[in-house]
Amino acid sequence: MHKILFGLLIAMFFSFFSCKGGKENNKEGSKAPKITLTVDGSIVKLSSKDISYSYTGSLLANEAIDIRPEISAKVTKILFQEGANVNKGQLLVKMFDADLQAQLKKSKLQIELKAKEFERKKELLKLNGISKEEFEISENGLNTLIAEQDLLNAQISKTELIASFNGIVGLRMVSEGSFVTNTTVITSLQQLDPIKIEFSIPEKYKANLVENMEIKFTVEGNDRVYSAKIYALESKIDASTRSIRIRAQASNPDRSLFPGSFVSIKLNLFPGKETIFIIARAIVPVIDGEQVFVVKNGKVATAKVITGIRTETEVEILKGLQISDTLIISGLLQIKEGMPVKARIAK
Repeated sequence: MHKILFGLLIAMFFSFFSCKGGKENNKEGSKAPKITLTVDGSIVKLSSKDISYSYTGSLLANEAIDIRPEISAKVTKILFQEGANVNKGQLLVKMFDADLQAQLKKSKLQIELKAKEFERKKELLKLNGISKEEFEISENGLNTLIAEQDLLNAQISKTELIASFNGIVGLRMVSEGSFVTNTTVITSLQQLDPIKIEFSIPEKYKANLVENMEIKFTVEGNDRVYSAKIYALESKIDASTRSIRIRAQASNPDRSLFPGSFVSIKLNLFPGKETIFIIARAIVPVIDGEQVFVVKNGKVATAKVITGIRTETEVEILKGLQISDTLIISGLLQIKEGMPVKARIAK
């Protein structure tokens, strides 16, 4: 009996120490070190980008008018060749003016006669041979005839259509002998060197435009890249499109550019601008905006960001990141705030 009791005591003793050892082993297992995740990172820094935006526009002549008469008359002479260069002041079209020329001849004779009468009365006035009132009536008659002659000369000038500036005339729409009115377009006159480019950009980029800013453009059916410089902006924003209209000017000495052509434009709105750009995949959308993950003291931290312009692979950061921050660019689905990480910086 004593042997049985002694055996039970020995069994209980070993069972007690076995349980205690198991608990100690469990405590040691719970103190196992956490795993530090290795992620790719990049150092935030300033950089400048050549960011060219694409727009479409049209070519315009530097100067352009339709040649049409101010009066109704018959065309007597056409003095230009279609598509030819003409100079400012060159006579292009002559219209019938024989009746006006006859009236002008009559007016000249009347003025000549009245002028002689005026000179005689002027001498008589000096001798007190006539009254001052009679002299003034003669002077007024002469001035009236001169004014009527000026009116005739103005009417005759309307029968001569001249070039208002150096340029190229277009196709003629009438023939000699045609009767034309002030609604009849005889031809067009356009100045092609320099030539204008007109296009529009969103109003938010208005502040980025400066005088003489260069643009690049191409035209349909031509691979040549042309250059132009902005010279004017519209004085208001288009309320329907929220855009502003712009005009640029390009040299066109070989006349390879024609008004009305469709153009594709490249415009760098941020020349020489230094700002923070990060890789686009580092941005994580959240309910109230966008955020990125950065490394702070060896742990993951979140940073809310405000973004600006975008390229194909990068995004401008306007607010939320500081120079020299370590940005996490991989493992974004595996990390969370406060997790220990090690950033592997690409060189």
